[in-house]
Amino acid sequence: MAAVEIQLPEGFATVAEYAAEIKHVLLSLASTGQLDQRAPESLHSYVRAMFHLRLNYHGSPPTDQIEKENHQQELWYFLDSMSPKKKIEVAELSQLVANVASESKCSLVVDVGAGQGYLSRVLAYSSTGLPVLAVDSSPKQQRGAESMQRRTIKRLQGPRAAANGFKWDSERAARLEHTVMHVSLDNASQLAEAAHATAPDARWMMCGLHACGDLSSAVLKAFAESDATAVVLVPCCYNHISETSQEGSVVGFPLSLGMHGTWLGQNALKTACQATSRWDASPEATLAAFRRNYFRSLLHFLMVAQNQIASDGVAPAVGKVTNTELQAALAEIPAAAIAHSSADEQDFAVYVLAALTKLDHAWRPTAEQCIACYREHGGAGLRQIAAAWTLKSLAGPLIECMVVVDRALYLAEHCTAAGRVRAFALFDPVTSPRNVVLVAQRT
Repeated sequence: MAAVEIQLPEGFATVAEYAAEIKHVLLSLASTGQLDQRAPESLHSYVRAMFHLRLNYHGSPPTDQIEKENHQQELWYFLDSMSPKKKIEVAELSQLVANVASESKCSLVVDVGAGQGYLSRVLAYSSTGLPVLAVDSSPKQQRGAESMQRRTIKRLQGPRAAANGFKWDSERAARLEHTVMHVSLDNASQLAEAAHATAPDARWMMCGLHACGDLSSAVLKAFAESDATAVVLVPCCYNHISETSQEGSVVGFPLSLGMHGTWLGQNALKTACQATSRWDASPEATLAAFRRNYFRSLLHFLMVAQNQIASDGVAPAVGKVTNTELQAALAEIPAAAIAHSSADEQDFAVYVLAALTKLDHAWRPTAEQCIACYREHGGAGLRQIAAAWTLKSLAGPLIECMVVVDRALYLAEHCTAAGRVRAFALFDPVTSPRNVVLVAQRT
């Protein structure tokens, strides 16, 4: 079986030679830009450029410490059932939305992609007291949000809340409405219609926490084409942003005139989702991701070697293979077939069977074929894939910057002369990799 060939610019492949200890070399390279001194200057130059060209997102604007502490205490009633990560994000974003609403004199907030309603409930029922229209495309999410809303109201009406000076009244309950609405780039105007139907004469704004892919673009388009006073948006899932479309239809990137004609491609947008800043902080998860990428690559190689797909064909899109799928595949492999192989060789044989089952592919190599493939390429192949993945991922923050700049330019193109557009880091990038918030205010 021929050797796996990884094509990188001249000199770049040598990074794999210095990555015998992946945990220390590649994770440090991704997080800090530190590189072995023996690496060629071309590689040093690439790494320096990837770090130098990134935008330095300044942290969130300072908040009055007493105001922040009071807000944190109050959030006890709302943070039940949230993950630690979500608790921090909701606390920080709700304070920012409340501040922007106050500055812009908004009396209605439309929370787009509201999901289970975590952010919506804090905005509506905490001391910020903002009327909120929570919008989500899923009826199931709406039912879940309404169920949690009832539990939150019961808690707020309870003795502990009363003892802490929290006064509940029927007016608070009316502050939050839920609606099911599929928002897209083609129908973004319906957000304004919903806002006007909810509060016809109100100054209103939009917000969104981790609005996925084109939903973020649709929210910004709705702001640009409506009378909304402000928008506060934390985007995510750049890999779900559309670029190509039929002539005349709207795409998610680029939005601005300033970046008209720019094209990134799906591979680049997927790379923008890489959170290299957290690799060093979560080494085991990162190493597991390297291993999964290697298994996918080696499966592709094995399928080419066994004439299952052409060498220039499309690689199999396996996606995530779950533990349940792996366990099912392991149960199908005779114990004798993997008895004399290493743990890594066994894991690869199990992965191949699980992945091919997931793909509904008819071909099934023997466990012995899989083990022989892994044994031939082994650790060296893993180091090569990990090195190539790291070098590619270094460009992720730069690609993310291009998306953020495009969106900021688009907002600026549709703000009044007295308006303001900001983009800054709201969350800790290690805890919340998608931490950049876009804020636009027309007045």
